[in-house]
Amino acid sequence: MQLPQFVRRLPYVFYVLAVIVGLWRFWNEWTVAAESFQYADAAGMDYGSMALISRSTALYWGFVEAAYMVANGAVIHVLIAIYDKMKGSGE
Repeated sequence: MQLPQFVRRLPYVFYVLAVIVGLWRFWNEWTVAAESFQYADAAGMDYGSMALISRSTALYWGFVEAAYMVANGAVIHVLIAIYDKMKGSGE
């Protein structure tokens, strides 16, 4: 029995999703931080280190989301390789 072609392409879908979701999460977190500090600027508050931490958090969450998606793609890649090896040794 052969694996369907879409299953063989699935790891690459996860790799592309990693880029898209990672960048989206980074942009989303960055925008929320920027909007939050816009109000602090209007109130005359000093927020220097908090802005840095918030932007660093945006980068962190973007990386975490991307790493998660890449790991899922890699696991599927390994499972396909194991399936191919087991099928080849059984014949």
